[in-house]
Amino acid sequence: KDRRRESRRLRRQERKKNAMVCFHCREPGHGVADCPAVLESQDMGAGICYRCGSTEHDLSKCRARVDPAAGPFPYAKCFICGEMGHLSRSCPDNPKGLYAEGGGCKLCGSVEHFKKDCPEKQNAEQVTVGRWTPGLSADHEDVAAAPALHRTQPKRPKVVTF
Repeated sequence: KDRRRESRRLRRQERKKNAMVCFHCREPGHGVADCPAVLESQDMGAGICYRCGSTEHDLSKCRARVDPAAGPFPYAKCFICGEMGHLSRSCPDNPKGLYAEGGGCKLCGSVEHFKKDCPEKQNAEQVTVGRWTPGLSADHEDVAAAPALHRTQPKRPKVVTF
């Protein structure tokens, strides 16, 4: 039983590895961190912090402040155009933005952010609180426009094939 489980796990890992495509050389089977072409030429900036340029840590652990004029990632090199200063998700030559396989934000359609980061959603979640004035009852509530109803997907019958 354990041998079968282990062999299934190894097959899953192998399939996942083979499905991965390197952003540097566009070859399948490895990522940028393991790319032999990057190891030969350190021009892609692998292993450095994109914010401050340090080799001691990566971007997730960086606490440095950057000049807004230089952009959020002055030491990053774009995989698409090869220029310094931005990542491929914000590249002007990349029409797909964050959505590599197409698509966009479900609320506004933008390719520059995910639904969870949508500015329209953040504006919709803000609540305006009224003030109490003399003459108003303590439980007075302003009636706002009814929120838009969410469309529900029709339930489909579950089909089991043997």
